Amino acid sequence: MKERRGAIGRATGLAEGVAATVRRMQRDREDRVLVYGPDGISQLLQPESRGYERLIDVCARMVAVVGPEQEPKRRRQ
Repeated sequence: MKERRGAIGRATGLAEGVAATVRRMQRDREDRVLVYGPDGISQLLQPESRGYERLIDVCARMVAVVGPEQEPKRRRQ
C-alpha cells in the first residue's frame, strides 16, 4: 500500500485515529459477559447469545448488593 503524503494523508490519518478512539470508547461502555469453562478457557458472550441478558441482570444485582463504596475503580484511559 502506498504511503499517504501531504495534507490529505494527514487528514486521513487523523480521521482514522478519531474513528478508532470512538470505537474504543463505545466498546468500553458496553456490558460484557466473560464466562470460563471447566477447562479454564474463557469465552466472551455476544449480546444476542442465549442467557446474555439474564447474566447481565444477575451481575448488576451482585454489584448492587456490594454497594457503590465497594465497587472496584475503573481504569482511566
